[in-house]
Amino acid sequence: MRLLRSLFVLAAVVLLARAAHAGDVEKARRLFADGVRLYQTGDYEGAKRLFKEADAEHHAPAIIYNVGLAEEKLGHRQAALDAYEAYVAEVGDRGELSAAAVAAVAQIRSTSTKLRIESKPPGARVFLDGMPLPEATPTTYLVGAGHHVIVAQGEGWRAERDLEAKGGGESLTVALEEPPRVTAAPATGEPPPSPPAIAPAPIDDVSPPKRPAPVEIGAPDALVWGAAFAIAPALMLGVPQDAGGTKTNTRDIVTVLAGPLLEIGYAITEDIEFLGRGLAGIGPDAKPSAMYMGGPGLSFRLADRLWLGATFIGGRIDSARKGVPYGTNLVFGVIAEANLAVIKKPHGEWIVGVQPSFLLTEMRNDNTTLFVPLSFGYRGY
Repeated sequence: MRLLRSLFVLAAVVLLARAAHAGDVEKARRLFADGVRLYQTGDYEGAKRLFKEADAEHHAPAIIYNVGLAEEKLGHRQAALDAYEAYVAEVGDRGELSAAAVAAVAQIRSTSTKLRIESKPPGARVFLDGMPLPEATPTTYLVGAGHHVIVAQGEGWRAERDLEAKGGGESLTVALEEPPRVTAAPATGEPPPSPPAIAPAPIDDVSPPKRPAPVEIGAPDALVWGAAFAIAPALMLGVPQDAGGTKTNTRDIVTVLAGPLLEIGYAITEDIEFLGRGLAGIGPDAKPSAMYMGGPGLSFRLADRLWLGATFIGGRIDSARKGVPYGTNLVFGVIAEANLAVIKKPHGEWIVGVQPSFLLTEMRNDNTTLFVPLSFGYRGY
């Protein structure tokens, strides 16, 4: 019990240390939800801005995927491709949206023109259809089919070029040069005409998914709790008979108990959780036919939806068969864990699990018990 109290004190200290960051997560959730609403009403620029603000408050890879959706709706093919590729680079092939991101990248590349823009001298600022590009020349950018206007600006000079892009995966190179220096004519008293404004050219829509993808801002990074219903078939091993033949609980019996499986703890990382677990239940065989146990444990994410772990427990199980009492008394044991997340939500997971377990006795008067709780419930973050 001293070990159990120490572990829970440690968990409480860590939780308090992390409490300062909880507001960032909640603010990120609100910003993301507002961004989804703007996306659904067609305000893709506003949605992109809120998605980026949410990611600045609390980074989650799926937010970057949604930035890609908004950029794609706005016709910003290069920015959309960069966002999708950043998502895949972070989560790898196991991400829930990896296949969709890879497909979007392939679609954008196959329907765009890969445009390389060079200048002489290099290092010029570039404007494409009135929009400044993030890199100076030489630079490469994806554009859609249609008419485009490219402007390069250097120190004291400006050059412009019109372009007709066909899309379909073609590659083009456009080179712009500083115009020859011209001696200024005598002043006439009239200011030179202003250069014409350049309006953005339309860019084809490449039809991204209809709605933003769900984001798991609530992935494990702080308080973790869970509640499940468990059915536990149990094998209670008979004790050896004594010399006088006075013991009655010498046969193996099978019983079934059912009840709640509860847990609370702290996510050390997104893939490692420290938990305190408790299991209680009753059965139909006798009065009392019951179990209660609990203790500290660890869970490890082995794959995107698969968790494995173990809990060190103290507790007891009591039952009876034909009036003969069976039980473990208060002893120690282990609950192993294999859980599968069947439904993922923004703030948790619906989980089915199997927990091979035992309570170990000295087998003199008490019955060592092997039991396998089968559970279904929710784990929230």
